[in-house]
Order: sequence, then structure tokens, then C-alpha cells
Amino acid sequence: MHPFTWFLILYTGSALLAIAGLWFYYEKREKRVFDVRRKRRIFHCVRCGELYSVRKKDVSDGQPCPKCEYNNFELSF
Repeated sequence: MHPFTWFLILYTGSALLAIAGLWFYYEKREKRVFDVRRKRRIFHCVRCGELYSVRKKDVSDGQPCPKCEYNNFELSF
């Protein structure tokens, strides 16, 4: 084989490996960010209109508003 052929094979292979590596990295990063957002509950205060979120494990029968302390229930979509 000619040296140019080896160069093309190595260049194409390294480019494919780089693309696969970036794809793997961003896929894992997106999953990690999504999991953090998914583990939160959203509340809307009916008294003052404040929107706020709380971690899932901290949620009980209701959650007080950080502004006016009114006890609100979770939003359902």
C-alpha cells in the first residue's frame, strides 16, 4: 500500500473515533443534567403567584411558599 492510503485510513479512523467520543460525552452529560431536573417537583403559590421547585424527597402533602409561607400542592401537567 502507498503511504497516502495509510494516511487516509488513519485520518478517517481518528476522525470517526473523535466523533464517537464527543457523541458519548454529550450523551452522558445530557442524561446527567436531565436527571437533576427530573428529580424536582414544581409548585405554584395560589396566594402570591410564585413558582418554585423542591427536590422530590423533600415533598410531603404540601410545600410552603418561600415568599408568603402559604402551603401549596404540586402542579400536575
